[in-house]
Amino acid sequence: MKKMIEYFNISSGNWYFQLVIVILLYLIINWIVGKFIRKGISKTIVTIASSVILTPIVYSIFVAIFFSFIFYEYHPELKFNSIEWSENKKDRHHMRKDLIESKLLIGKTKNEIVGILGKPENNFKIEMDTLKSWNYSMGSEGHGMGWKFHNLDLYFKNGKIDSINKTEFID
Repeated sequence: MKKMIEYFNISSGNWYFQLVIVILLYLIINWIVGKFIRKGISKTIVTIASSVILTPIVYSIFVAIFFSFIFYEYHPELKFNSIEWSENKKDRHHMRKDLIESKLLIGKTKNEIVGILGKPENNFKIEMDTLKSWNYSMGSEGHGMGWKFHNLDLYFKNGKIDSINKTEFID
């Protein structure tokens, strides 16, 4: 009996949902099976067995759809805009795909990067900079029941951008 309860995922919190589903499935399957099997015990057995087997599957699908609607978040992909980038730091991640795929920054010098993206968060003088990579925060977005933080990493070689990488941290 315990294995049966585990299989059907029956608990004190969801048994009535499954009861409603099994009744509805019984009625629907009985109607469908009635078109092929007119009378007899075989119609009842097929209907009951099908209803009992399909109930946890249908319940799981309903739960998945329910949570998909609750946690759905829309995050548009925007074209890179230097003004929008500098004015709206928390939503920069919407421009990350266009910024990386367009390769706009590849081959640019540090001064050109400052002109396009502005200075990175850490405070330093561009003329005295010897770092081989810069990091820009691109804001955060909701991610399920937590947050996803976006960063843009720029890697320099011989004073010019050699590669770009986006990093994401989920909390």
